[in-house]
Amino acid sequence: EPAQASLTGTVRPTLMILFAAVGVVLLIVCVNVASLLVARSSARMREFAVRQALGGSRSRLVRQLLTESLLVAMAGGVTALAALRLTGASLLALMPADVPRLAEVHVDWYMIVVAVVVSGVTGLLFGLTPALHATAIDPNQYLKEGGRSGSGQGVRQGRARAALVMLEVALCVVLLVGAGLLVRSFAVTLRQDPGFQPDRLTAGQIWIPVPNNPKANRYLLPAARATLARELLRRLTAVPGVEQAALGTPADIPLLNSVGTSFPFSFADEAAARQNTHAAEYGAVSANYFAALATPVKAGRAFGDYDDLTAPPVVVVNEAFARAFSPDRSPIGRRLRGASGRELEIVGVVGDVRYHGLDQPPPPRVYGSSLQNPSFQVAVFLRTSAGASSMRDALTRTVADVDRDLPGFGVRTMAEFQATSMARRRFALSLMGGFAGLALLLATIGLYGVMAFVVGQRTQEFGVRLALGAAPRDIFGLAFRPGLILTATGTVVGLAGSIVVTRLISSLLFGVSWFDPLTFVAVPALLGIVAAAACFVPARRATRVSPTEALRY
Repeated sequence: EPAQASLTGTVRPTLMILFAAVGVVLLIVCVNVASLLVARSSARMREFAVRQALGGSRSRLVRQLLTESLLVAMAGGVTALAALRLTGASLLALMPADVPRLAEVHVDWYMIVVAVVVSGVTGLLFGLTPALHATAIDPNQYLKEGGRSGSGQGVRQGRARAALVMLEVALCVVLLVGAGLLVRSFAVTLRQDPGFQPDRLTAGQIWIPVPNNPKANRYLLPAARATLARELLRRLTAVPGVEQAALGTPADIPLLNSVGTSFPFSFADEAAARQNTHAAEYGAVSANYFAALATPVKAGRAFGDYDDLTAPPVVVVNEAFARAFSPDRSPIGRRLRGASGRELEIVGVVGDVRYHGLDQPPPPRVYGSSLQNPSFQVAVFLRTSAGASSMRDALTRTVADVDRDLPGFGVRTMAEFQATSMARRRFALSLMGGFAGLALLLATIGLYGVMAFVVGQRTQEFGVRLALGAAPRDIFGLAFRPGLILTATGTVVGLAGSIVVTRLISSLLFGVSWFDPLTFVAVPALLGIVAAAACFVPARRATRVSPTEALRY
C-alpha cells in the first residue's frame, strides 16, 4: 500500500501537468486560428458592409461567423476522434507500464461527448473575437469610394492581430521553458552515478513458498534457507558465461523503486535515552553482492562465506549511513542494537547505490549477511559475459535443478531496470517536448500568416515608397521589424508567466532549479531565430514589389 500510494503520488502530478500542457496547446491553436480569422475578416469588410446595408443585423452577422467557426472546430474534433481511434493503442504504448489502471483506458461515449463539447467551446472561443471585430463597422465608410475608407477599423483589427500574436508567442514561451527544464533535468539525471555497473548484469527473483502447515515447510528454519542459498550460489557460479553470482532480497535490486525494509536501531555506545531513535533501510546480501554489482568497498571489508549462522553477527553500511549517523568518526567497529536487542558489528562501508531511482538520493542503508539472516524472498544477481536471453533460461533451469518447487520470475537486465525507472520521467519529457515543438510550429505558422497578410495589405504602400526612391533594405526593415517587435514583446510576457508556471513542475525537476538561467536564455534565443525565419519570407517578398504593378490598382 505505501508503494502504491507513492506511485500514485508521483504519477498524478505528472499527468496533471501534462493535461495543463494540452490545455495550453489548445489555447495556442485557438489564438492562432483567431488571429488568422481576424486577418481574413479584413478582406471581407466590404462584404459585411453590403450585408448590413441590405438589412442584415450585427447579431445575424455574428451568428454567421460563429457558425463558420463551429464548423471548422467540429471538423477538427471529428478528425481528432478518427485519428485517436487509429493511433490509440500506439499512444498508450508510450505510457509507462506502472501507471495505475492503464489497461482500463479506452475510447467510450463519455470521451466522445467531451470531445464534442470541447470542440464547440473551442469554436466559440476562437470565433467570437474575430466576429465582434468584423461586424463593428460603419457600412457607409466601407461603401464609399469602393471601400477604401474605414482606416480606424483597420487600426483596431491591426491591434487585435498584434495582441493575439503576442499572446500566442507568450504561451509558446511558457511551454518551451517547461520542456527545456525537463530536458535539462533529464540530462542531469542520466549523469548521476547509480553506484553500480549495469553492463552485463542480470537480476531475477525467487520466492520461497510458505505452506500453512509449518511441518510441510522445508525452509522454515534459517539454517535450511542458508543451505539453499549456498547451493544456489554454487550452481549459478558454475553456469557457463557467469563471471560472478550473488544473492540478495528484492529490495536489494537497484532502481526497482521498491520500498526498503525499515531497520530501527541504536548504537550500543549511545546513552540509554537515545535507544531505538534511528532508522535505516535494510537488506540481506551474499558475500559477492558488492563485487557482482561493482560497488566499491570504501572502508573495512565486505561479507565472506564465513559470515554464517555460527559467526558473530556483522553488518555493512553505506556512505549515506556514515554521513547521517557517524559523521565525526569511522563507523567501523561500532555496534548496532536492533529492536530485538541483538547487537551487530559494523565491519565495512560501501559506496551508495541508488535503489529508488536515479533522481532519488541514496538513503542510509544497512546490509546484513544472507547466510546470517536468510530471507524467504530471494533476488539473484549474475554478472555475465553471455547474452541476457541465454542467462534468463540458464537461471530458470538452475533454480529448477535445485528445487523445482521454487518459482523464478522477473528476470531482467539492469539496463531494463534502469529504463523502467526512468519511464515516467521520459514519458513526461517526450510529451512535454512534443507539445512545446507543436506550440513552436503553431506560433511560427501564426506569425508567418499574419506577417504575410500585413505585407500583402501594404503592397501599395511599399510600391509608392520604392517609386519615390526607397532602397530595398529600407522596405525589408519596414516589413521585418514589426514581427520581431511582436515576438520580443510576447517573449517578455511569456518569460514573466514562466516564472510563475515553472514552480508547478518543480516536483518533476531533479538537479535543476525552476529558474534555470540557461533555459531562460536559450528559449528566447531559439524563438528569436524561428521568428526571424518566419518574418524573413514576407519581408523578402516586400522588397520585390514592382512599383508599376502596385500603383496600377
